[in-house]
Amino acid sequence: MEIIKLKPPQPWAKPRILPAFDFQISGVLRIPKLAQQKLLPLDQVLNTRKSRREFKTPLTFQQLGDLLWHSSRVRESRRLTRNIMWQSKPSPSGGGCHPIQLLVLRAPVLKNALLIYDPEHHVFGVRELPNSKFLRRCLQEIEMCLEIHEGTVLWFVADLARSGARYRNPESLAWRDSGALLATMGLVAESMALECCGLGFHDIPFLRRFLKLDQSVIGVGGCVIGGAMLNPKSKMGTA
Repeated sequence: MEIIKLKPPQPWAKPRILPAFDFQISGVLRIPKLAQQKLLPLDQVLNTRKSRREFKTPLTFQQLGDLLWHSSRVRESRRLTRNIMWQSKPSPSGGGCHPIQLLVLRAPVLKNALLIYDPEHHVFGVRELPNSKFLRRCLQEIEMCLEIHEGTVLWFVADLARSGARYRNPESLAWRDSGALLATMGLVAESMALECCGLGFHDIPFLRRFLKLDQSVIGVGGCVIGGAMLNPKSKMGTA
């Protein structure tokens, strides 16, 4: 086993200005207004949460929007310098940098497009994919890790420029943020009676090459989300 040691992050004396990656979106897709106002009590969710991976029921656009609202939206933000923002979301992030972008594959709408979640305005940016064959190739790479069936894929992509503007050696922060986001999303999915299972892979190579991601933009995992559980009390795989 090869162990890679990441250097500890250290704050810069003064924040640096680093350009964020441009995903070159071609349009904006509005998300339905929040429908599921109340979630299950936390003690019940903590007692029942499991990695649920049958994915026989497709996610609806409403469910996807509600999931992201409860787990990933920007709740508060303030400007630290002219070009540096601090943000607060349901999941924690080192220094309030929140470098992770949520990319959605096989969403309930625009299935042949890549959706990039904008947590500040709670909308999707749209990046067109070449064709359905291209999408199938991406999904095949994911299914080397986990069978998707009717699920929707959320890929976590960390733009290290966001954390690197405030920290030297920001790589470990991205992985901590990824774990925190996955945990938050899993709890929210459970409280909404949705299926959720984390992915063991880091990158989607075929999609990465298409987007021409910089070396400073790294895949840090993700999850598959399915619609309403067929039997929430069944003993599926746990993790």
